[in-house]
Amino acid sequence: MLKINRKLSVYISLVLCAAMIAAVIVFMFFLPAFTDYLINRPGYNGESLQLTGYQILIIRAAGYGEAVLMLAALGMLFALLLLVRREKVFTAPAVELIRCISWCLIFMGIILIALTFFFTLAPVVGTAILFVGLTIRVVKNVIEAAVYLKEENDLTV
Repeated sequence: MLKINRKLSVYISLVLCAAMIAAVIVFMFFLPAFTDYLINRPGYNGESLQLTGYQILIIRAAGYGEAVLMLAALGMLFALLLLVRREKVFTAPAVELIRCISWCLIFMGIILIALTFFFTLAPVVGTAILFVGLTIRVVKNVIEAAVYLKEENDLTV
C-alpha cells in the first residue's frame, strides 16, 4: 500500500479541500441550469416533472442552501486541516470545528430528505449524508473525550 508521510498527506488534503471549495463556488453559478436539467429530465414513465414556479423556486433555494452548507463545512474542514498541520488536533477549537461540520451535514441531509416529493433518490442521498453527519458527531464526542483526558493529564503533570 502506498504510504505518504503525514505532512505531505495534510498538504494534499488542504489542496483537495481548496479545490472542492472552488468547485462548489463554480457549481453555484450553474445551479439554475442544473436544476432545470433535473426538472426537465424524463422520469421512469418518460414524462418530465410538471412543477409550478413556486416549486421550482423551492428546489433552487434548497440547492443554494445545500451549496452554502457545503461551503461552510468545507471552510471548517480547511480550518481543521490547518490545526492538524500545526499539531493542535486535540484542542477545543478542533472539537468545535468538527461539531459545526457535523451540523452542516445533518442539515444538508434534512434538506435533501425534504426534496423527496420532487426527486426519488433524494431520501437515499439525504439519509447517507445524515449517516455521515452522525458518524462525525460520534468522532467529535471521541475527540472531545480525548481533549478532556489530555487536559486532565496536563494538570496532573
